[in-house]
Amino acid sequence: MSKELHITSLVVQVLPQKMADVRQEIMTIENAELSVNNEVKLVVVIEGETQRALMDCIEAINAIPGVLSATMVYHQSETLEEGEE
Repeated sequence: MSKELHITSLVVQVLPQKMADVRQEIMTIENAELSVNNEVKLVVVIEGETQRALMDCIEAINAIPGVLSATMVYHQSETLEEGEE
């Protein structure tokens, strides 16, 4: 049985005064990882088994107070064969 692996990266623009709160909130999202950050932008990488799972994470990030936008800049999906996980 094969499984899918989806990986996406986002650029998240944040109100500067909310950056610490937003970073902390993103780090609580399962399979999300902060890659690069500065005073107003974050790069977030998310992995999931379905495209829907990624979209749920993106919606959760957009809903964090202080997030101005979360824009997908990359998406890749692969089919993994059994044992390749």
